[in-house]
Amino acid sequence: MSSGWSASGLITGLDSASLIQQLLALDRAPETRIKEKISKLQGQQTGIRELRTQMTTLRNRLQDYRLNNIFNSFKSSTSEDTVLTSSISSSTPSVGSFTVNVTQLASSTAALSGGAMGASINPAAALNSSGLTTSVEAGTFTINGVEFTVDPATDTLNGILGQINASTAGVTATYDAVNDRVVMTNTTAGNTNIINLGVTDDTSNFLSAIGVEGATQSTGGTGSTTLTSTRHLGAVDPTGVLNTENFSAGGMTAGTFTINGIQISVDPTTDSLADVIERINSSDAGVSASYDAEADGIRVLSKTLGSRTISFGAAGDTSNFLSITKLSTAVQTAGNDAQFTVNGGPVQTRNTNEVADAISGVTLRILSTGTSNVTVSSDDDKIVEAVKNFITEFNNTVKKIAELTGTEGSLAGDSGMSSIDGYLRQLVFSQVTGVDNDYNSLMSIGISTGSDFDPNTTQELELDENKLREALRDNRGAVEALFSNSGATGVADLMYDYVDGATRMNGFLNERAKSNGTIDLQIKSLNDQIARIEDRVKLHETRLKRQFSSLEQMSSTLKSQSSALSSLGSF
Repeated sequence: MSSGWSASGLITGLDSASLIQQLLALDRAPETRIKEKISKLQGQQTGIRELRTQMTTLRNRLQDYRLNNIFNSFKSSTSEDTVLTSSISSSTPSVGSFTVNVTQLASSTAALSGGAMGASINPAAALNSSGLTTSVEAGTFTINGVEFTVDPATDTLNGILGQINASTAGVTATYDAVNDRVVMTNTTAGNTNIINLGVTDDTSNFLSAIGVEGATQSTGGTGSTTLTSTRHLGAVDPTGVLNTENFSAGGMTAGTFTINGIQISVDPTTDSLADVIERINSSDAGVSASYDAEADGIRVLSKTLGSRTISFGAAGDTSNFLSITKLSTAVQTAGNDAQFTVNGGPVQTRNTNEVADAISGVTLRILSTGTSNVTVSSDDDKIVEAVKNFITEFNNTVKKIAELTGTEGSLAGDSGMSSIDGYLRQLVFSQVTGVDNDYNSLMSIGISTGSDFDPNTTQELELDENKLREALRDNRGAVEALFSNSGATGVADLMYDYVDGATRMNGFLNERAKSNGTIDLQIKSLNDQIARIEDRVKLHETRLKRQFSSLEQMSSTLKSQSSALSSLGSF
């Protein structure tokens, strides 16, 4: 029979399992008290972490003063925002009022191809082989209610214009070979009626293909309404592969060309004009290029404002791109430099409309000509807001300490935590040495606990904003020194040192609350005690089970002997 055998009271009538558990519960009684201690320590750890988080926020507000970010707050305004705007760009701007008179804005130098890039069409050839940029669809089109039929495979531009002139449409249409455009005029002199182009039922795109649809109509030299194609009829298609386009200057060669000293590559067998323009724009040439459909040329704008011209071409170029696109003979309109005066001084010029060096610490953004007064002053609103933020975080800190150390708090009776409150209050109400005696305490600039005292509540700081603003107007530097100064005796200086020491990684708060910190080590020690108790309980449980098992076996033996004796007595 094994030592673990138990009859569970079958012989003795005892509930041995229940008795064992009751005895073990007595053994475990100390665990309850230890677990209560652990729970209390965990509450303290959470409370200290919450306080450290709040004090870190207070530390950050104090650091603002030490970094001089509070009193170096300035603002600028302009009397005429349509002329220019202003913004503070340094921590030490020139304070005062400045009259800025703008006489000229900076602008970009612009260049446009020296002529249309595409070759003129052949008006005597069939439309679909005449060189028209836009293919003509067969069908009908209408002018002033008169319908015409066009077949691009057989009709020529001259032929169609002849039909228009011979019709009752009342319009004379001609091809301007010099400018590669169609001109339409009311035939009757002095007829200023609108020339009606197209109707909904038209099936051919002829009018849009020759660029008259949507063209501006005006009174011509004969006093009659006239219009001209909006583009060259043989204009280059910017999306077409370059070696398939009919350039007036001939075929384009592969290689490189140069703009403002930057080389750009071109391959006419694969590139379109749009591809090369995109390459120009993404390069370091400092220009922005685009295709001008009306002029059938490339328009280039300098990204740098001012009167500097754009340089096209260099001795090492291996492609004739610039000459084929007529940029080598581009007409350039030089940009302007911005011109202005400050307080009636000499005329100043800049190649930008964003001027950062005319008024120290202030950036001007010029928008138009005219005069505007720029005022630079201390930004007392930001200072007041910063002081309020400090007061808020100070109050939040002392309230958190009061909450944690109160009778119901997780740190009740913790003298170390209570001392933090006392030291913070000592610092906030202390007199600062080495500063203006008129402003040597926070109370002198309107910070106090108010006029009412309630012993049942936490005394919080309050701000008399008017008193603070008055102090700033009277002696801004003294107010700054009260918080932080070169001698590090200011309220923010001293409080920062204390709060930083308490909250940093090796500070006394974190040393208590961090993982494997003081509290964690206490909790570990208590858990070790519980483990040792459990070990003893298991040993006791084994011993009790063995003892009760022996009792059951002994009772069984005695019962058997008793039965045998009773049997002998019956004889």
